[in-house]
Amino acid sequence: MTKKYKNSVIIDGDNVIKNKGDNSLSTLFDYLDDRGFNSHPKIIDEDENTYTMKHIKSENYYEMSRGVEFIKTVSSLHSKTIFYKDVNKNKYRKIYNQISNNIEYLKKYYLELIEKVEQEIYMSPSHYLFARNYSVIDSSLEYSKKELKKWFDLVSNKTKERVCIIHNNLSLDHFMKEGGNYLISWDKHMVDTPILDLYNFYKREGYKLDFNYLLKIYNENLELLKEEKMLLNILISIPLKLEEINDEYLNTINIKNMIDYVCCGITIVNENK
Repeated sequence: MTKKYKNSVIIDGDNVIKNKGDNSLSTLFDYLDDRGFNSHPKIIDEDENTYTMKHIKSENYYEMSRGVEFIKTVSSLHSKTIFYKDVNKNKYRKIYNQISNNIEYLKKYYLELIEKVEQEIYMSPSHYLFARNYSVIDSSLEYSKKELKKWFDLVSNKTKERVCIIHNNLSLDHFMKEGGNYLISWDKHMVDTPILDLYNFYKREGYKLDFNYLLKIYNENLELLKEEKMLLNILISIPLKLEEINDEYLNTINIKNMIDYVCCGITIVNENK
């Protein structure tokens, strides 16, 4: 049977051969099995350099149905591996500074851009679209700035934080169904706040779905703490940085996508305060 190469793996019939990375997948999967989470590939064999796993052939899903099953699997991963650990107060200060610096950078970046655009006699379609929606972008940044201070006041004196195994590379492409639900591509897994998984998925493609509905399903299995919900609201309220290129059509699409991202974030925040 002919071997197929896909990304960094070799598909050989019913098996997948994958190079070992820095994170031990066999140790991870054993731990997940012990915690009752089995929605991961099964390691058939391993040697010094590679893993051999069962090849999961995904069945078809309707898009929204796939999103629902996906978020149920993610919430199951988080809930079954959740625990509390001691936290250094400097960690929260570092998170605050990083987010605050990013907000200030984007405020300055978008202010300079709107000032430049408003000087144009004839705006390009992409610049016109940006100018029409600048107030939404700026208000989202203002909201995240104010909420960040409230979040820091809430967590600054905490000595424990809630963490779990996070996949750290979530996407619908990494979610498969073959008799059951499976998450694949675990190489970037780590122990951290569940918010990282939710935010990174939202940023990648979650905002294109009904993320509010998915978040409600997630909370039915693992309800977010107040400080976790606040942090997620802050993160999804921060607009992405626009990078203009020498293609007006693509620039217009990119601005439209960024505005959709911001508006989706506003909707989620308003319903989940």
